[in-house]
Amino acid sequence: MTITHRIVYFSPAGTTRQVAEAIGDFLRDRGQSVSLLDLARRQNPAASFVSDAQPFCLWLGSPVYCDHAVPLVEDFVRSLPATSGFAVPFVTWGAVTSGLALPEMAACLTEPGFAVLGAAKVLAEHSSLWQSFQPLAAGRPNAGDLNRIEALVESVLTKIARGRTEILPAERLDYLPPALKAQSAAKSLAAIKAMQPLRAADKNICTRCGECVQICPVEAIRLDPFPVIDDSCILCQQCTRHCPVGAYPYDGAAVETRIQTMAKESAEAKETGIFL
Repeated sequence: MTITHRIVYFSPAGTTRQVAEAIGDFLRDRGQSVSLLDLARRQNPAASFVSDAQPFCLWLGSPVYCDHAVPLVEDFVRSLPATSGFAVPFVTWGAVTSGLALPEMAACLTEPGFAVLGAAKVLAEHSSLWQSFQPLAAGRPNAGDLNRIEALVESVLTKIARGRTEILPAERLDYLPPALKAQSAAKSLAAIKAMQPLRAADKNICTRCGECVQICPVEAIRLDPFPVIDDSCILCQQCTRHCPVGAYPYDGAAVETRIQTMAKESAEAKETGIFL
């Protein structure tokens, strides 16, 4: 069967993009037609990017935020028309927990009619620990992780060649221990945002350069005359990480202590996994 492969991803910190580009390379190496779409800043007509190509396989990537996929990733899926295409969700996670991101993405993809053929959770350096000398999952994804992704690509292409008879059973993505699954279900990006003070630049430091406006992947920041962050913020912290004068307050040591504690309490094995 000759199909096109559409790789759609969201990647504020860059590691999901790394996996997406590797998938594209592996597919091209095998003679497949490939296109990539970055959901950041919504600069492209995302729905038509996928629906214009039939038949096709959608590879959908997201980082794990608060134990779930970033909401705009599932919003993208819900913008699609009914389809008979194939799909492969993949996530990157920072060695705390991959949460419910994969099973939720797979369920979302089945709503418009995708046949989910496989999935992957890829270990990636924790995006909140850029100030740490020893961040969780430092240097990941590495060559070993990408070798596993290449194996996933091979298996998915084999399944496509056989038609729609080898769909990934939903129970294979039910891999979290019950207690951890319950904890993940209770978390959400909206709840975390409600618990935190509004993010703001220190006006005594900010030079109004606009770098944060340009780098925000969801266009949540405007200058008026100092940065104003609206409710579409996803707490990716790219504004904080890349501010040239450090105008956004950030206690990296406290963040690291909290995240390291969460990682130690998580029963999930800290490794990349593929599901077929």
